[in-house]
Formats: sequence, structure tokens, C-alpha cells
Amino acid sequence: MRDHHGLGLRDTLRSGGWAICLLAVPLVMMEQLSREATSTLAPDIRTAFGVSDAAFVATAGFTGVALTLGGLPMAWLAVRVNRKYLVVASAAVGTLSLIGAGLAQSVWQLFAAYALTGFAAAYSNPVFGSLISDAYPAEGCGRVFALHATATPIGQAIGPALAGSAAALAGGGEAWRWAYLGLAVPYALLAVAAAVFLKDPGHGRGVPDHRSGEAPVGVIRGFRLMARVRTFLFICLGIGVLGLALYTVPVQMSLLLGEEYGFDAFERGLVFSLVQLPVIVAMIMGGRQFDRLFRSGPERTVIVAGAAILGFGAVTAGGVWLRPAPLLIACHLLASVCVGIALVSVSPLVASVTPPRTRAHAFAILPVFTLLTGGFLGSVSAGFISDAHGPRAAICAAVAVSAFAAGFLFLRARIHLCGDIAASSGVPPTSVHPPRDPADDRPRKSMDVG
Repeated sequence: MRDHHGLGLRDTLRSGGWAICLLAVPLVMMEQLSREATSTLAPDIRTAFGVSDAAFVATAGFTGVALTLGGLPMAWLAVRVNRKYLVVASAAVGTLSLIGAGLAQSVWQLFAAYALTGFAAAYSNPVFGSLISDAYPAEGCGRVFALHATATPIGQAIGPALAGSAAALAGGGEAWRWAYLGLAVPYALLAVAAAVFLKDPGHGRGVPDHRSGEAPVGVIRGFRLMARVRTFLFICLGIGVLGLALYTVPVQMSLLLGEEYGFDAFERGLVFSLVQLPVIVAMIMGGRQFDRLFRSGPERTVIVAGAAILGFGAVTAGGVWLRPAPLLIACHLLASVCVGIALVSVSPLVASVTPPRTRAHAFAILPVFTLLTGGFLGSVSAGFISDAHGPRAAICAAVAVSAFAAGFLFLRARIHLCGDIAASSGVPPTSVHPPRDPADDRPRKSMDVG
């Protein structure tokens, strides 16, 4: 249904096809389920292999390294080959990685399985980000991106309870293995479904672009072009810094509940699942609100995202020191809602300032910043802090550094947003100067809002 705020969700999905969204959401859910299984079962897996907090975090954290490294060739392939094949192949590799994790007999085998999990998920940002941008019209793209973004909290809601239940049912010190093996089955079925139903819509269909038919640029040139888009640069830096908290908080919270409060795998899984339910609702509502704010004033979307990140930092840094478990969990829930509201705006904002020929590169750059400025090395550092001072100190240190810096960077991005939208190949908002001459292919600096 169409309303005065833009194109309705149903019409948007009908216009671009249902298959992309209906497959993107469960596939991203599966990637998240595997990560949540690792976070929820962290104490059990660490005990089974006899490693420290820092060693296990480093082993599991290499998933992020593999995801980042794999995103670069995936971005190159996404503008040159049928993206359907990338989705199918990646889902098949993800299935094998879960089987490998469930059967691992040594830390090195577990490390290899986690690395393979990261490589399998590397396609997600560049491929699905560009597919959604190309398939669906700009008027309703924010809502589709919101649905796509809810796959992460849905996976976070289902994953812990599913992993904890599987471990509880299997019983014994090796029960965690059945969680990985069980997740491999639906992953394989989704790979088959993608092979049958998914279609590549072609590049540049979702947004009018006089250059959408041009030959794709290389990875290095694409990165150079995107580095000149100041909104994109500030968002990447913000997400990168925030990555320290996004990687650290789930694992350390699981360790905190397991070690200090004695929560078993099922109880930890139940807590993390219930926390994500309001996050899903907030992200769905946020997607609808994004389209409204974007049409009335694009810079308002970045202000809301920055404020939500600052709220996440304040609630987490203060709430982690509350000793009663219900208060600790309540603060974690509120903080998760804040970060969910912020993250739902990232993909549509990136799409709005990115021309189709560099869109896959743009979505591949996001995890690069997340890793380099906080994800892997930051998580390992938090692991050492946890070994020395406990999970509370590790969570507080990670959030104090990342959330407040990320919130500032997002708020800074608002200055350049409208000008970068106009300088890109999309339809500029009425508050911005007209886009550049189609004959001028030179990268253009951001313009100030009129």
C-alpha cells in the first residue's frame, strides 16, 4: 500500500521481487545463528579445549578477520558475475564450516572452521547490500533494508535459545557440538532455495542513474572514489569504532553470566533471545521512520543514529556495574535497542550516497573498518582485560572507547549528507542543490545544505 510518506513495503517488494528479501533475511539469520552459538556456548567450548578467555576470543574473533578479507574479493566479483552464484556458493561453504566446527578435535581445527565461517559470510554485505539497492525503488528502499537488518536481531533472538537448548538436550561436556551440526541442516536447505529462486536484477535498477550501465570499477579505484564521499567516510569510521563494542559485549556478557551468576548454556541462551525481541520491533519501526525522516530531511536520520549510539554507550557503561541480575539484563536490553535503532539506518544511508558501480565496494568497506578499528584487536584486548579484571571491566572499557567516539562521528556525518546525496547518482532531496552535469564524471566534493 502506498502512503504519503513514499512507497509502501508491499508495493516495494512487489516491484523488485519477493525472492531477494525472503532469502536475504533467513540467510543472514543463519550467519548470525552460527555466531550466536559461539557466543552462547563460549564457556563450554573454552572448557572443552582448555584455553583462556583471551585465547578463545582470539580464536573466535578470527571469524571477523576472515569476513573482512573475504569481503574484498566478493566486492570485486559482485560487479562482474551473477550474484546468485555467490550467494549459493557462500551458503554451501557456510554449511561445511558449521560441520567442521561441530567435529573439531583441536583448537587449530576449530580455528579453521571459524575462519571458514567468516569467509562464508563475507558475501553478505557487498552482495545483499547491492542487490537490495539495485532491485527496489528508492522510495521504499529504507524499509527493505530495515527488514534485512532485522535478520541480525532475529538470529540473535533465536540463536542463543536454539544453541542452549541443543546443548541442554544433548547433555555432557561435548553437547555444544550438536548445536553446530544442527545449524548446518537449514543452512544447506537455504543454499538449495537460493539456487532455485534467486535472480540477479542487474546493476543500477533501483535508483535512476545515468551511469548505471558503465563498466564496473576495480576494487582499489572503487575504494578511492568512496573515500572522497565524506558522509560514507564518517559512517565507516563510526561503525568501525563501534565494532569494538559490537564484538566484545556479546562474548563478555556471556562469560559474565556464566562465571559470576552461574547461568548455564540454556539460561544464557534464553536471556540473549528475550533481549532481542524488543530490538526486532524497534528496527522494524525504525525502518519505517527512516523513510519518513529521510524524505523530510536526510540529516535527521544521522542525528537519530548518533544519539542512539551515545545512548547505547551510556546505558551499557553504567548498567554493567549493577549487581542484581535482573537490572543488569534490563540495561543490556535497553542498550541493545539503542544500537539496533542506530544500525538500521546504516545500509540505506550508504546506498543513498553511493553510485551503483561502486555500491558493492562500499558495502564491502564497512566490515574492513569494523575490523581494523576495533573488531579483532579490540576484542583480544578486551579478553586480556577480562582475564585480569573480569568481564565487567572489559565491557566498560570497550564501550567507553567505542560508543562515544562512534556517536560523535555519526553526528559529524550529518554536515555532509545532503551534499553527498546530490553528488551521487541518486535523486537528490529538494533541500540540496541539483546534481552535477551527467557529462562531468569527476568525483565531486560534498556540498553544503542550501
